[in-house]
Amino acid sequence: MKHFKVSLSAIVLVILSIVLVSKIFHTKRYQQPETVIAWDVISYYAYLPATFIEHDLTLNFIDHEHAGTYWPETLPDGTKVIKTSMGLSLLYLPFFAIAHLTAPLAGYEANGFTLPYALALLLAGLFYTLVGLALLRKLLLEHFGEIATTLTLLIIGLCTNLYWYSVYEAPMSHSFGFGLFCLFAYLTVKWHKKPGYLISIGLGLTLGLISLVRPTNCIVVLFFLMYGIKSPKGIKEKWQLFLGSYKKILIIAASTILVWVPQMIYWYSLTGHLFFYSYGSDERFFFNHPMILQGLFGFRKGWLIYTPAMVFALIGFIPLYKHFREYFWGILLFLAIHIYIIFSWWCWWYGGGFGLRAMIETYALLSIPLAATLQWILKMPVVRKTVLLVCVAALSFLSCFHNIQYFNGAIHWDSMTKESYFDSFLRMHPTSRFDSLLQTPDYEAARKGDR
Repeated sequence: MKHFKVSLSAIVLVILSIVLVSKIFHTKRYQQPETVIAWDVISYYAYLPATFIEHDLTLNFIDHEHAGTYWPETLPDGTKVIKTSMGLSLLYLPFFAIAHLTAPLAGYEANGFTLPYALALLLAGLFYTLVGLALLRKLLLEHFGEIATTLTLLIIGLCTNLYWYSVYEAPMSHSFGFGLFCLFAYLTVKWHKKPGYLISIGLGLTLGLISLVRPTNCIVVLFFLMYGIKSPKGIKEKWQLFLGSYKKILIIAASTILVWVPQMIYWYSLTGHLFFYSYGSDERFFFNHPMILQGLFGFRKGWLIYTPAMVFALIGFIPLYKHFREYFWGILLFLAIHIYIIFSWWCWWYGGGFGLRAMIETYALLSIPLAATLQWILKMPVVRKTVLLVCVAALSFLSCFHNIQYFNGAIHWDSMTKESYFDSFLRMHPTSRFDSLLQTPDYEAARKGDR
């Protein structure tokens, strides 16, 4: 009998799973479905009750009784179109089905908006986070040691805003996107080791879901296209690999398109167009005026202000270039374009929420340079290693503490300023003057590009 060896990272992953699951049941937020199926989730989710309960995707059944439960965009001819694409509804579907079957048995109305449905959506988001972390662990262990991998999982799972969007606002798109990004990265590495038809189908379906959940996230394909390239010579080698595997590349493309077919049918049936921009004319990108510095360092929602632990992921591009260059160009190119796109959106702070939530999906790829940083530190002389690990611990603690502050109202969802941030600094709860230091964004001006 082989000796059974317990992996530290596996133990931590199990503990992390227990903590996150217990947190969902401890908060009991699912007992108030109107706080779960709310805001953006209303649109993400609308396809399911409209299809399986109301049997009418035209939403013509909407009346005063459904006010607040559906938020369609109404076209000039009166046609009602669900604002968001249906990617999340596809990912919700298995959990929705279980809730729909069990709701009557548990004594709840099977109308799509009672407790079983809210709980199902919360657990769905957490499921994709945990699957993502499990796949991320397998990927990291191929290059990094147990300690670096374990610390990376802890930082990503507990010390970023992924934690918030895996527990309190799990039905939002970000935990799902994180899980799908992890799967895409994992399959990308496997495909390059041995291109196969099943892996190609998996890559295509995953890319299709990623883009159907948040269309701008389709640029994650850059990671696949650039993976393995270490020098200019590698570009030619990559091109030859694609030519030699052209059938599998076509399968990836076909599988991606297949995921989009239901969406195209929906749009065409209502608008006569296979592709339709359903956000309206006043919600758009301002590519000539991206708010990159504000998005990264601003006190309203700055990514590195409210998730400072990710500084070490950025530092990690140095050891990544030196020792794991096959990852370097793909992650760097993706990150640069992603930052440019998301901060060009009219509402670059992405409404209410904790931190810069549009960055959460990137943690799947940024975990690799983060692990590279941690492994680099762990190999340093004792004094330098100790000092840097204390810095990692301090910024990780601050990132984690920000989650607690947001829960207690010491960080506001969209109106933070430099003054309000430092008024709350290391405080569990807001002070009496906190509200007076906030500055509400001008949403109407932002729609016109004055952000």
